[in-house]
Amino acid sequence: MIVGVGIDTVELDRIERAMKRWPRFLDRILTPREKGKVEGRVDRVAARWAAKEALFKALDPPSRGLRMGWRDVEVMSISSGRPFFVLKGRVRRYVRARNLRLHLSLSHDRGRAVALVLAQGGPRSRTGKGLGL
Repeated sequence: MIVGVGIDTVELDRIERAMKRWPRFLDRILTPREKGKVEGRVDRVAARWAAKEALFKALDPPSRGLRMGWRDVEVMSISSGRPFFVLKGRVRRYVRARNLRLHLSLSHDRGRAVALVLAQGGPRSRTGKGLGL
């Protein structure tokens, strides 16, 4: 059963301006591991920004009493390129306690990045891979 949906889109120019204007911007929104993966590419940074915003919307943390920081969530990918979340701390505990599976789709084209997140309730998968667990 789908218990939450989040979508976000961001202009690449907006992220590029933030990267130039605030030297610590990447340190604020990305984990060290994510910074290594994005290699300073604006499209990759924007996709991760959109993914975290979409997750925030899907989980609706304020109404559920969850505080969620940018670095509580990592956006990684498997060798085929499929993205997934790695959750930390209270976000991880929140998702596990509710037995949620998270599905993430990312895209960037024509100056925009977009992310879609589905939060699905129900039995845990056997592998737990790619579910932020």
